[in-house]
Amino acid sequence: MHPAPASHPPLPPLVLRSRHPSHPVPVTDAELDQVWHTLCADGLVPVVFHDGGVRCAADLRGLLAPHRAWCYLVQAAGTSLALCWLDGFCGRAARIHFCVLRAGMPRAEEIGRLVVGFLLRAQAPVPPPAPNGRPAAHLLDTLVGLTPAPYRHALGFVTRLGFRRAAVIPGGAVLARSTGTRICDAVLTLCTRSDLTDCR
Repeated sequence: MHPAPASHPPLPPLVLRSRHPSHPVPVTDAELDQVWHTLCADGLVPVVFHDGGVRCAADLRGLLAPHRAWCYLVQAAGTSLALCWLDGFCGRAARIHFCVLRAGMPRAEEIGRLVVGFLLRAQAPVPPPAPNGRPAAHLLDTLVGLTPAPYRHALGFVTRLGFRRAAVIPGGAVLARSTGTRICDAVLTLCTRSDLTDCR
């Protein structure tokens, strides 16, 4: 007779919160400041903000101001696990930026699927009419990623979420480090609803 496998307590549910003012409990400046401190403690600042453009908590708040970006914070049991934001909007496409904090690493793919699925399935409460008179079904049709080519771990991660490589942009990324700045290629990836891993 074999012993029963040890049971693990269920993981706390993931909660996706937005910085948008219409969110019932919007992400606050104080929470973004805490995320900044976590990014620093985790050593992730130079990785996430590889171009050197975000150097302090105030820079992060400015980058994620509601008029500039859609910002999302993934939490479980009150602990922040990941930060995501969208900018570069064009039609129903937007550029996505994603960072899983160290505390969220064991659930990285679950978090990624939650965020990407939510973004590509989100609908406006009252969709504006499209040019053909039909309501637009979704807020976004395409998520666009632009990742430094040396970031193989990030490219593998987004590929597992359903993103597909569309192009390599020579010299399309800046890596600013304390030892100096270098230019490298960037990989352009795209994800649409039909690319989502649960649609395959």
